[in-house]
This record gives sequence, structure tokens and C-alpha cells, in this order.
Amino acid sequence: MKTELLIQIDDNGKVKVGRKRLIKALQSFSGLKVVLSIEKAKRKRTSPQNRYLHGVVFPMIQERLVELGWKEAVNIEWVKDLCKYQFLKKETSNEKTGEVITFVEATSALSTSEMMDFIADLQQWSAETLDLYIPDPNEQIEIN
Repeated sequence: MKTELLIQIDDNGKVKVGRKRLIKALQSFSGLKVVLSIEKAKRKRTSPQNRYLHGVVFPMIQERLVELGWKEAVNIEWVKDLCKYQFLKKETSNEKTGEVITFVEATSALSTSEMMDFIADLQQWSAETLDLYIPDPNEQIEIN
């Protein structure tokens, strides 16, 4: 079980946290030993990034894959899974057995900078592999 709380620390070092939420979170582990880990909060991907990815990047890749003969690409979820598999694969290991498994990270878990990297990877891959230019989000292109 994992619980996350967002805690704000101002410039003077004053901690702002919902005391009731903190106590409730700690009490949910009653009778157990816990590890408290503190890290800088990551800013989650933005709505405009998500709209660009799903409204421009994936559809452009889908159209090009269909042109190239990939019949599975008519399903946008297949295209999304392909793209995530290409660039969002991660490995994790079992601490007890050492077994390693590979999983694909969800785009919803990406920070804003990770999403920018993912989109840049897709743009480069599309250009090199699919001969497809994907414009940047605010770039206007002329369609012939």
C-alpha cells in the first residue's frame, strides 16, 4: 500500500500540510512499520500536452502506419501501445528473487518534462523510421 500527500514548504521553511489528512494516512498503516520517503513533487503532464499527443501525434503516426501497410494501425489504441512500447518501457526487479520484469509506463504518470521527451522521441522516430514530419505543438504547417 502506498499513500501520497502533497506538502507545501514555503521560502521560510514553514511546512503546510493538511494535518487531518496526514494523521489519517499514517493511521492507515496502524500496527505496521513504514518507510517515509520525501522527494520533490513532479509536475504532471499538462492538458495541452495530452491533447497534442492524442490529437496530433498519435493520429499522424496512425495515418502513416496505415499508408505503410500496418493494418493493426487502424486502431488508435494499438498505435498508442506501439509508441509507449517503443519509448516508455521500464524494468523493475523483485528484491527477494532478483527476477526482472519489463512493463510499459502510462503516459498519465509522466511529468511535463518526461512528456516533452516522449513527444520528441516520437517526432524523431517518426522522421527516421516512418519518413513522417510531426510539427511542434505551436508550429503552423501548410497542407497541400
